[in-house]
Amino acid sequence: MKTSSAGKWTSDNSRNVVCGTNSSWSVHPSDASVGSVGSVDCDEYAMASTHESGGYPKSVNLVTSGTKCAQLFTDKMGDGSANFGLHANTRTATNGPSGTGRCGRAAIPNEQNQKAFSGFPAPTWRMLDGDGFFVTLPGFEHCTSTATTCTWRKIG
Repeated sequence: MKTSSAGKWTSDNSRNVVCGTNSSWSVHPSDASVGSVGSVDCDEYAMASTHESGGYPKSVNLVTSGTKCAQLFTDKMGDGSANFGLHANTRTATNGPSGTGRCGRAAIPNEQNQKAFSGFPAPTWRMLDGDGFFVTLPGFEHCTSTATTCTWRKIG
């Protein structure tokens, strides 16, 4: 895949569509508690390094801007723990994401963003470029709508 300037398409190109300077993304005011653990990144799903990314030109999830993605934010769970959760961003969509978004984006701590999947080296996955994939999160099958509260906890 090539960019408009004939360069090779990279995950940075996809990330820029969803989270870049022209994507109208801004840190949610509640993300200040996330920032207290370090810097905050805009993080996209599906991952920018995949063909399923909202920013990849031939993706079934292609969007013209991250504004077309489900808008989420990260905040402490409010239960006295150090756990963070993803919450529906209601700054522009009063009722949160509609459920029709082809992608999602949220602010997360930089350290979590940079280290995600670092324990899963690619050879273990045996995926080839262009292979489709489906992500499952055992224990979170009940998290099917924005009306459900799902708590993320470190396991192991």
